[in-house]
Amino acid sequence: MKKLFILKRSILTLLIILGCSPVAAKDISIYVASDLHVMSPDLIVNEGSAWDNYISSSHKLEDYSVGLFQNMIDTVLSQMPDIVMIPGDITKDGEKLSHEYVTRELSRLTNAGIKVYVIPGNHDIGNIENAQYFDGSKQYKAENITAAEFAKIYASFGYEGSTRDENSLSYVAEPFDGLVIIGIDSHSRKISKKTLDWICEQSKKAHEEDKQIIAMMHHPIMEHFNGQIDMKSDAIIKDDENIRSRLMDAGIHTVFTGHFHTTDIAMAYNENRTDSIFDITTGSKISYPMHHRWVILSDNLSRMYINTFVTESIDGHPEIIDVAKKRIERTINAKLENKGLSFMSSVACQATILHCEGNENEADGVTLIDSIPFVAFVLYPEAWDDMNSLLDDFSSFGENDQNRTNDLRLSIKLKKVEIEVPASISDIAADNKDERLYNLMGQRVEQKTHGIVIQGGKKIMLQKNP
Repeated sequence: MKKLFILKRSILTLLIILGCSPVAAKDISIYVASDLHVMSPDLIVNEGSAWDNYISSSHKLEDYSVGLFQNMIDTVLSQMPDIVMIPGDITKDGEKLSHEYVTRELSRLTNAGIKVYVIPGNHDIGNIENAQYFDGSKQYKAENITAAEFAKIYASFGYEGSTRDENSLSYVAEPFDGLVIIGIDSHSRKISKKTLDWICEQSKKAHEEDKQIIAMMHHPIMEHFNGQIDMKSDAIIKDDENIRSRLMDAGIHTVFTGHFHTTDIAMAYNENRTDSIFDITTGSKISYPMHHRWVILSDNLSRMYINTFVTESIDGHPEIIDVAKKRIERTINAKLENKGLSFMSSVACQATILHCEGNENEADGVTLIDSIPFVAFVLYPEAWDDMNSLLDDFSSFGENDQNRTNDLRLSIKLKKVEIEVPASISDIAADNKDERLYNLMGQRVEQKTHGIVIQGGKKIMLQKNP
């Protein structure tokens, strides 16, 4: 009896944590985390000044990467999604030891029956300078891996049993009947014409077979705010306009990405606005605010529900989120001071934090523009448009295709160009005269036999009849 109570309580807790509709038998749940940057503990031979100096100059939490990764593994195992997707930068800097450590831990998920799919990022393959051992006051080179070795090491996480592109680490997998995942290799920030042709052919083939497609790659396929490329020259994929157009034409409309370490969803249209594509970027697991996403695909694969959650603490480190925030602020302050722009530090820190958190407009981030010293606009005339785009959460700001998309909680109708933002739970809970049933995403549902619903402004638990 006690075990049954614990089981029921665990299920109830899970549904509340997910913040979305109880998963029906045929719905598909997906956990998405990007830019894990996991560093094998074996790379620190002895702690000392070399490691301390590295961490003191980093905006990331490499010193907490193992704890954050273990927290992710434990979270996934406790909630048992059908699929886990990791769109690149799996390791700190492509160290072979880090890749081997990651795959050992990911095997815990596949052994539990969870399907795991990865794709490499720019920190995962090749002779990366920062792949190092730390030994007291000294650093020395650690072994990296090649593209061929990546496919071998991650055979159980997308590469084995899938259809492979012979020119890259891209692949096509079908984890469930009717659902196709296309992993697009962008670790070099380029997609060759041959590989792009192959991706489009695979997508068109899936559509001809009436299958639903979701894609993932490391680099975003569009600017999420004006001036993003100026801020970070490698922020998005090269030849982005052509790639977006080709993917849309081939029937790919949702792409999960990472790389920029911020959580944002942007949408772009085709030339005549008859089609669109979503770039769903998820922030890094080792930088503020350590987001991950839960995605639900409806039973007929016609709709996608996206929810976003923060890693607020890990075992032994309840203060982790504050540490992450302070590191970003420290890095920004140091960079601006070096450029003689300390007068911009406060605004720059606030703007960056808001962008990391997502939905900047809901935090009234645009009012920060009034705090920007006038000299900034004299020195950088384009700053007005860039800051409006960033802080009011507009992509393509000031253009015909300007749009604002909810970064954290979104419902996408996959069959057509349609976007729908679900009502919040608080909106529905406030309406105590509405006797209709809603799920925890705020979507209207028909009569259910069990699960959590909102009715008349109250959460109620429907239990199955024995």
